[in-house]
Amino acid sequence: MTIRTHIAVIGVGNDFRRADGVGWAVIDLLRERAAVRPLPAGTTCQDVEAEVTRHLDAAARS
Repeated sequence: MTIRTHIAVIGVGNDFRRADGVGWAVIDLLRERAAVRPLPAGTTCQDVEAEVTRHLDAAARS
């Protein structure tokens, strides 16, 4: 039996409002890290604006 794992990292924020930018900053750091040391297989990183309905859409796509 093969176990498939999918990890979704969703960074929530707004690039123009710096106080809300932490989610996007984390995604940027993970992408930089992945260039040097790959993330676990099945991992996707996505940034979304700080709007509730977009969180649900991002989670559904992951």
